Amino acid sequence: MTDAIVGAVIMVAITTGLVLAVQVGEQAIGSAGRYPLNKAERELLESALWVDSKSLDLLQADLQAMPQQ
Repeated sequence: MTDAIVGAVIMVAITTGLVLAVQVGEQAIGSAGRYPLNKAERELLESALWVDSKSLDLLQADLQAMPQQ
């Protein structure tokens, strides 16, 4: 009887861990490529004379709206 209870507790713990691992993986895939421009990218755009903050904001919005694969 005790063995069955211990086995059930182990199965629940393993199943919970598996579900959490899948959720974390899905979130990582869903947020991939959705990061704002970093400092080096902004400096590159500024050196190409894209210093207008409106242009940078439009570019950032376009990057966020791009479809992911």
